[in-house]
Amino acid sequence: MKHLLALLLISIPITLTAEPIKLVTSGNFAPFTDEDWKNRGMITDILDQVMRVADLEVEITFQPTWGNLMADTEAGQYDGTFPWYYSEERAERFFVTESLGATYVLPYVKTGSGINASSPDDLAGYRLCRPAGYFTHDLVELMKDSNTTLTQPDSLAECFEMLRDGEVDVVPVDLFSAKSAIASVFENDRDIQQLSIVFSKQSMHVLVPKNHPEGEALVTSINKALFKLETRGVLQSIRDNHATIYLQQF
Repeated sequence: MKHLLALLLISIPITLTAEPIKLVTSGNFAPFTDEDWKNRGMITDILDQVMRVADLEVEITFQPTWGNLMADTEAGQYDGTFPWYYSEERAERFFVTESLGATYVLPYVKTGSGINASSPDDLAGYRLCRPAGYFTHDLVELMKDSNTTLTQPDSLAECFEMLRDGEVDVVPVDLFSAKSAIASVFENDRDIQQLSIVFSKQSMHVLVPKNHPEGEALVTSINKALFKLETRGVLQSIRDNHATIYLQQF
């Protein structure tokens, strides 16, 4: 499959205008995208390298919030937006690049809760918490159990406060987001337990709207550069560097 992808990427002619490619993101998502983080975040760092290899000039804009990024991109204000987790709904509206990186969603419970799980299915029937605005497509199967509930407060810290206070049972969230939220809520991290299963794996991508006249060409160009850098080990080196720096804080 990888060899086929390489042949396809090499064989497709790439034609883009000479104008800079305008990409938009938001911050407060360290180590992935954050204007105050090294090279403005892991995924921003990766895209800077990718666009250089693709020989495309890029302008990356940071907006203060995430809420309107996809709509603004579809409206033509930007050529693409990142980093977004893959979902079928998004793939209907956008061309989606190959993965820039991935996060592992892990389930967190209160120490001493007695909750054990060997697979995500074992968490059916519990009270889950994930903030409003976060993706929920990996919860669909669990929500088919009528006893499973989902609480969606405004922030991840509130989810962990509710976990601390016994108002919810499980907070399934990625490791990086969990680290900072837990540190802000729990004085002792021994009061919280990470279950030893992966709840889900979520890949991150650039989204280019399907109404973009050069959308397919742009995504193909990005994918070609991603393939080259992935093969050389450059991207994994960037990911490892950012992840190490981030986790050393805790």
